[in-house]
Amino acid sequence: MIGRLRLLAVPAVVAVVVVAAMIVAANANTFQIILLTRGLVLALLAASVWFLLRICDLPSFGHAAFFGVGAYTAGLAVTRWGVSNVFVALALGVAVTCAVALPIAVVASRLRSISFLLVTLAFAEMLRSLAMRWRTLGGSDGLVGVVRPSAEPFRYALSGPVNYFYFTLAVVLICLVGLRAVTRSGFGATLVGIRDSDTRMAALGYSPAAYRVVAIVMSAALAGIAGVLHAFLNRYVNPEDLSPLVSARALLTDVVGGVPLVGPPILSILLTELEDTLSSWTERWMGALGLIYIVVALANTDRLGFGRLRELVLAPLRRSGAEPGGTTAPLLERQPS
Repeated sequence: MIGRLRLLAVPAVVAVVVVAAMIVAANANTFQIILLTRGLVLALLAASVWFLLRICDLPSFGHAAFFGVGAYTAGLAVTRWGVSNVFVALALGVAVTCAVALPIAVVASRLRSISFLLVTLAFAEMLRSLAMRWRTLGGSDGLVGVVRPSAEPFRYALSGPVNYFYFTLAVVLICLVGLRAVTRSGFGATLVGIRDSDTRMAALGYSPAAYRVVAIVMSAALAGIAGVLHAFLNRYVNPEDLSPLVSARALLTDVVGGVPLVGPPILSILLTELEDTLSSWTERWMGALGLIYIVVALANTDRLGFGRLRELVLAPLRRSGAEPGGTTAPLLERQPS
């Protein structure tokens, strides 16, 4: 019974998200639809960083490189290479991103923690510097004239914001469902084993470095798809798409969003809306957003006393025997105060 419920959980969540998106798109104005589409794009980027952080314990600060490579590839595809199909542009974006990510993955796969973070940041900054100086990519002015290609063989025009919102939603949902399938597969279990003890997995005959290379390239592919969607959303690509702020936002979203896969994407959409609201209130909106990050981080580490507050609320329920979830009270009682 529980297994059947788990099988139905993913289709149910997808159905709820699609219905909610249809309701929002029917009642929102053009600007809000574009803002929500941007939130979906950044949600996919956060999910790509989540895969390395939570499954492989590799904190990446360089996913802006893969995001930017995907965006520039999509821009070049429609402005220089004559590509007129969005699926061909997506395929090119993934292929070029994976080709760029492979040597980076080979170098970074043997590193952990802060070393991995700094090396990925260095590669991202190298690519951003290249984009700033390469005239083919528009230099510091960026790549202009990016248009949304057709979605053939489907008769679906992507020029309008609502249609492009639905297209982005479909691509993001497919990627998230595929990512969830990977994490629950044998490959995902192997990555978790390597995360917990790479020496033990090596003794069993696995190659931790090779598995990490594959994981980094897969994560980069998701970031590349997000970059392609971002380029067609803005119809413009510039070197700031490879800036450390892009990577920092995704990494912070994953840290604050928590362990479940659904956490960072939902938080990324909410943060996009929050950024717009704060920026309309004050010019110092980034400082206000930073304070929110700090408060949430302190709450997660229980530095603000939320754990003690929970105990105060649950204590009367335990004494009266009315606490919900019968087996929870003994477990709480065994925890140190």
